[in-house]
Amino acid sequence: MNYSKNLRKAAMARRVISLTVVAAVLGLAVGGVSGYALKTHITAKNEGKEDIHTSEQVSTETLVYGAYDDRCFTEEISLDWDAGDLDFTPLDCGMPEEQQEFVFYLCTGYNIDFTLVMALIEHESSFDPGVISSTNDYGYMQINASNHEWLTETLGVTDYLDPYQNIRAGVFVLRKLFERYQDADMVLMAYNMGENGAKRLWDKDIFSTSYTQSILTIQQRFNDQLEGD
Repeated sequence: MNYSKNLRKAAMARRVISLTVVAAVLGLAVGGVSGYALKTHITAKNEGKEDIHTSEQVSTETLVYGAYDDRCFTEEISLDWDAGDLDFTPLDCGMPEEQQEFVFYLCTGYNIDFTLVMALIEHESSFDPGVISSTNDYGYMQINASNHEWLTETLGVTDYLDPYQNIRAGVFVLRKLFERYQDADMVLMAYNMGENGAKRLWDKDIFSTSYTQSILTIQQRFNDQLEGD
């Protein structure tokens, strides 16, 4: 894998365990609340959790759309890994396998569904890492320019058209949104509209949009593909 060939070989299990311990301590120290204003396509400001309506995934038969595990990430997970550390199966899609494996590694570390992130990337950019939208959204995960400064400060990302850096930024944003909202539809709405824009719909009891349903439909297709392998 080109991106990781110079990184030291390490067992993912040890990394996730050690990260969980560190993140749990950090979570206790900061009270599990993110210090960042998360925003994607439009600028948003923080809102208290008590003001946010939540919806529930109640059926154990449905997809696991994302995860919430009481950890609060204030920095990026370790990138000290190499190809083959995880039990990874690539999707038949427009992204190179080594980049898919990088997505899979980050999703494992942040406890987010791999197929959910891949579905978001397909919807946002059709797996074109060089696309820039008319609203200044960059790359695979369409990271809006309004987010570049805080993501650069937090993660050290400098090139939002570089596939690996873009993936690092986008998956981190999703993880922070899952820490705030837990529900996949709400997370995707906030990613797409910004938290203020999403909250205006939540206040009208709207917790799903054509954007969220499109991504979840793509995710179902990817899950079916993996189950058929």
